[in-house]
Amino acid sequence: MKIMTAIPTVVLLVAAVGMVTSPAAFADHATATVHNPLGSSVPGCEETDEGCFIPSTVTIDVGGEVTWVNDDGAAHTVTSGVLTDGGPDGVFDSGLFMPATSFSHKFEEAGEYPYFCLVHPWMNGLVIVQEAAATDDAMEDKDMHDDTMMEDKDMHDDTMM
Repeated sequence: MKIMTAIPTVVLLVAAVGMVTSPAAFADHATATVHNPLGSSVPGCEETDEGCFIPSTVTIDVGGEVTWVNDDGAAHTVTSGVLTDGGPDGVFDSGLFMPATSFSHKFEEAGEYPYFCLVHPWMNGLVIVQEAAATDDAMEDKDMHDDTMMEDKDMHDDTMM
């Protein structure tokens, strides 16, 4: 009988570990926050693992909003486009925003939106906007997996009795 109680415990433990080790699959993509860290106004941040905008790439769903927070001691911009490929593309532009302030933009269309700081051109990042269905599909797959695990548990309970 101890084996009978151990099987459901193991199944639940495996499911919990899977959810903890892959949180991105179940993350909320409605909003994202990006920080301009202290010192990003000085060349060199682009050579670090984090980049000058942290995180340098964010993924949100269509209709989601990204907020950029200026934690640096200098004014910055968040300007859509690629400086070396035509510059600003007009999708969004914060204008200058001062230290300890923020700028938000809501994204209504799927796609990739590169951006940079007009004042500090080594600073760049990327917003990836995906259809909400991509998140819904991941949740649906998780639900189907959970249902299968429960059916397997029920089948084991029935055959062991």
